[in-house]
Amino acid sequence: MIELFYEIASQSWYQRFDDDKKVTMGKYFSVPYKKEHTSKSLSFPFLLKDMKAGPLIGILASPKQDGFVGNIGLFKRIQRNLQQSGGLSVIVTPQQLTEDGINGFCYLPTHDHWVKIQTPLPDLLYNRLSRYEDEKLFLEQTDKLTSLYHIPVFNPHFFDKWELYLQLRDNDLLKHHLPKTDLLSEETLTEYLTTYPEVYIKKRKSKKGKGVFLIIRNGNTFLMKSTSTTTVLFPSISKLASYFEKEGSLNSYIIQEAITTLPMKGKKFDYRVLAHSSGNRFAITGVGVRMAKKQQVTTHVPSGGVIVTTEELPVKTDHETIEQLINQCGIQLSSFYDQIGEFSADIGITAEGKHYIFELNAKPMDFDEALIKQRATESITKVFYERSGFSMQESFT
Repeated sequence: MIELFYEIASQSWYQRFDDDKKVTMGKYFSVPYKKEHTSKSLSFPFLLKDMKAGPLIGILASPKQDGFVGNIGLFKRIQRNLQQSGGLSVIVTPQQLTEDGINGFCYLPTHDHWVKIQTPLPDLLYNRLSRYEDEKLFLEQTDKLTSLYHIPVFNPHFFDKWELYLQLRDNDLLKHHLPKTDLLSEETLTEYLTTYPEVYIKKRKSKKGKGVFLIIRNGNTFLMKSTSTTTVLFPSISKLASYFEKEGSLNSYIIQEAITTLPMKGKKFDYRVLAHSSGNRFAITGVGVRMAKKQQVTTHVPSGGVIVTTEELPVKTDHETIEQLINQCGIQLSSFYDQIGEFSADIGITAEGKHYIFELNAKPMDFDEALIKQRATESITKVFYERSGFSMQESFT
């Protein structure tokens, strides 16, 4: 490893490693040599490969006034891991990413403090924009820049549930593990509620269990449950369709058969599986379990779900089947989307032992389980090294 220095007053980088050879950093930036420190500076450890220091990781976060919003705990953990092995992460909002480089924020683990910092364009950009509207506003311009300078964008965007279903359905293994799904229309609403006693209606672009509705056929009427404890009664399918039309166009939703899964203590549960790319396959980083509590619509913790362990379940966890499904999901995603390095999956199991994939998430939330959280940080950091052309082993050479 080598040290690079950032002079706070001049907002400039320098190195004291080699006066003769050119040391580069990020995209196309040559780090000047300085014999002595002349002003207050910060030092950062980097790996050195073919006289290139790195990796420099840009983390794209949603903007707020004078700062950013996002998963701050994750951002801090990533920086700690990178600094321990050699490398630097910088948080950047879309407006702060230009052809001149990054004007962002850097976490200093030893001081538990954030500082503003300027860096060259990064080796890799990790998309953690937390709002759909931010992707809509900013991603096109960001994509132009990253394409021009050949910067890989890790996790290019949120998944669209309909696009995702079509992709997974194309896989010979996965198509047998998906609930029947269609775009919402008055016709599909009629078809599904004639065929199934319960169906889900989901916003195509939603997260954390939001925008999910359970519709139950009740004689000639229809009950609608959401993640709130409120139940709404509709006298007809047309009235039900009108409700969703008021919220937006019907085809901004999907309709999905409700699979009857094996219950735990009378409550719905599913596996929450975190996966990261590892070489040419996708490996499981951790498996958690979430159980619905007051409402039976979703198991997501922000919507009232609770955390249980696999040991508490009424069935033995079939890790081999889950691993096979996850790897195939990763392969299928990678064939359609660029640079998929991580995702999480919600997987249910029926009383007969069949597994169903209910959701895949492009930007996994933090797991509450401490061990999974630790492994997630280690796995994501490993992906950064692989995708940026560095190797963690080089920190020991």
